[in-house]
Amino acid sequence: MLVPHPFDIIAILLGIFLALRKSDVRSDDASRYPTLTRVDFDRWQQLALGAYTLGTRVCFFRVLADFAFLAYLQRSSMDLTLQRVLGVSLDLVWVALLGLVWVRSRRARHFMEELGVDLRQQPARDVGDQA
Repeated sequence: MLVPHPFDIIAILLGIFLALRKSDVRSDDASRYPTLTRVDFDRWQQLALGAYTLGTRVCFFRVLADFAFLAYLQRSSMDLTLQRVLGVSLDLVWVALLGLVWVRSRRARHFMEELGVDLRQQPARDVGDQA
């Protein structure tokens, strides 16, 4: 029986969070930022979407790779040390890529701050704005 690794649960939850953030960025509208040009808004949106897309994919493939690795281990007689090295390597690659996601999302946020927009202090959207 395949038992999920605790990091799989973290990867799933983090992947969901990143997908929600990606959806929020995608639904954002340039009209909410009247001080920005359309080009600057599009650049920010592209930077942020790129970071969150990478994050959701990394989390999805981490879970997929972990289950595939476990399924392979059930059918093979791999040395325990090699199993652990490969498993830890998978975790380290995942963490390194999440670090890249964090750097890229911060770069997008700093880009907006350089343009004079503080994304943390944006007012909540009205229900009518979601149409």
